[in-house]
Amino acid sequence: MESKQRSIGRNMMFNSVGSLFYLVCQWLLTVLVVPLGSFEKAGYLTLAISLTNFFFTVAYFGLRNFQVSDSAGKYSPSLYISTRILTCMAAFGLCVAFTLCNRQYSGEQMACIIFYMVFRVAEALVDVLAGEEQKAYRFDYVGLSFILRGVVMLGSFTLTLYLTRQLPLTLLVMGLATLAVALVYDWPRVRKLTGFRVHLSCRESLPLLQEVWPMMVNAALLTLLAAVPRYFLERYAGSEALGYFGSISTPAVIIQAGCSFIYTPLVAPLTERFAEARWSDFKKMVLTALAGILGFAVCMFIGAALLGRWGLSLLFGEAILPYAYLLVPVLGTTLCISLIYFFDVLLTIGRRLKIMTVIHLAAVALAVASSMICIPTYGMNGVVAVLYLCAGGDMLAMALAAAKMYRDKAKGTK
Repeated sequence: MESKQRSIGRNMMFNSVGSLFYLVCQWLLTVLVVPLGSFEKAGYLTLAISLTNFFFTVAYFGLRNFQVSDSAGKYSPSLYISTRILTCMAAFGLCVAFTLCNRQYSGEQMACIIFYMVFRVAEALVDVLAGEEQKAYRFDYVGLSFILRGVVMLGSFTLTLYLTRQLPLTLLVMGLATLAVALVYDWPRVRKLTGFRVHLSCRESLPLLQEVWPMMVNAALLTLLAAVPRYFLERYAGSEALGYFGSISTPAVIIQAGCSFIYTPLVAPLTERFAEARWSDFKKMVLTALAGILGFAVCMFIGAALLGRWGLSLLFGEAILPYAYLLVPVLGTTLCISLIYFFDVLLTIGRRLKIMTVIHLAAVALAVASSMICIPTYGMNGVVAVLYLCAGGDMLAMALAAAKMYRDKAKGTK
């Protein structure tokens, strides 16, 4: 096995460059679907993204943060990868069953959801492989994988949609192409790093699944928190309205991705400092990450305020301008969600899983109730209001829980 460690700064550079490139390519899908299709097709794509986000959490099963923070090596790379394959199979089956049983969707919508799930399965497989690369401090592998998959994803999507004008076929081709990149590039490199062997056994994976089960529940609740208002918007206002909102929201994803660039390379170092009770170093790293996240967000807010309307018009045409005022508020909701994910990492390192579940469950319940009231009355404005109320409350509660965990640990109490 080889293990060539890179510095934290170098890791952040590789992760940031690759992730940013991949993010831009993924964002361009939601831009190009409008001129190559229509806002209705953009709505179909947004619906597929929103719904498969939930099933992606089943495939993901909360393994990544647990995997990277498993500094004692309680479970082997072979078990992590084999378990992820099992969860991917289960997630895909559940997605197909849910979609086919949901009679409110047209045949084209159903096909888009199912075929986009193929793409999500590819992402979930790469994620567990990247976890092993991250533990070996090989972010150069992670970054190059992002770049290769971004090129293949965007190229296959654009070419297929341009030639066929068929969104379901386009999503299927894109999903299979990105899965091929994972198998050809990431798979052999992680095998060289770890020597893993795949052995699909529910019995052997059960102890790991039982231990990370609360993390899967928390990830699913976080996904639902963001997806519930969009679900109700599509239900009450239709796919075209969801397409407009999805087009407005896509630039906001840059905040969430940019924030993850900052804290993802810090998971392993934070875990080490937590395990070694180096509390001042732990606090310093957390505050530095928070400063980076907030600084990045401020730059995005300023850019959106100055150039947002012009940029949206350039990307989507004059038809989007009546909704351009939503961009800055949506950026704020995305920042709240990004901070939730950051505090989620901290509480996962400290294994404070039950408090996370309670907080997220309360936020989702509030999102369902408030969506049924706000969205029929206020439409897209109602979506933003629901997200501020529920994601903002969740974020503040998670911050307080993380601060309490730190105080308790620093004082030597449990």
